[in-house]
Amino acid sequence: MSLTLYMITSALEGYMDYTAKVIKNARDVFLFFTMDRGNEEQIQRRQLEFVAGGGYNLENIVKTDFIYCPIALLFSEKFVKKVGAVLKEELQFFPCKLICKEKSLDWYIAKIIRRIPMIDREASTYTTLTDGEKVLEFPKYRRDVEEKFFIARDTENIAYYVVSEQFKNLCTENELLIGFEDPEFSLCIKQ
Repeated sequence: MSLTLYMITSALEGYMDYTAKVIKNARDVFLFFTMDRGNEEQIQRRQLEFVAGGGYNLENIVKTDFIYCPIALLFSEKFVKKVGAVLKEELQFFPCKLICKEKSLDWYIAKIIRRIPMIDREASTYTTLTDGEKVLEFPKYRRDVEEKFFIARDTENIAYYVVSEQFKNLCTENELLIGFEDPEFSLCIKQ
């Protein structure tokens, strides 16, 4: 049986304007939330703040439940209240502030805990750097993963993550506004 995998995106039209950026400590946030390095106690002591992209305003930001940030995943308070307990084995949530049009909103930044070997190493495309190191450029995802999961990072290339059909259904059942697309979509655009 072929497994359906997704990337999560903003569900609002023109989502390239629907991102967020971290205000300070971007390196520490990236290392902890994306690369799984750093100190959790230090992260918890910090006031984590993000600025919503230009596409957001105070009317549409309260409708969405996910905002993409290049170095982290941001989820609404509603998302955490409705499905946070179900996802506790796969996502760890940390409170943060999201600034939109100079108003501070309560949101959560999430760290993906679950790791599954999901990238097909043979079918993926790699770039060779000048020092000879190979770096994953266009991932192809395995569709034969046996484990059930909601959201997971790849075990080797931990910057890459996907969500399952189970995650998508959970969001739909709880009326959460999150977009879903093929994780290899960017590969299709570049070819």
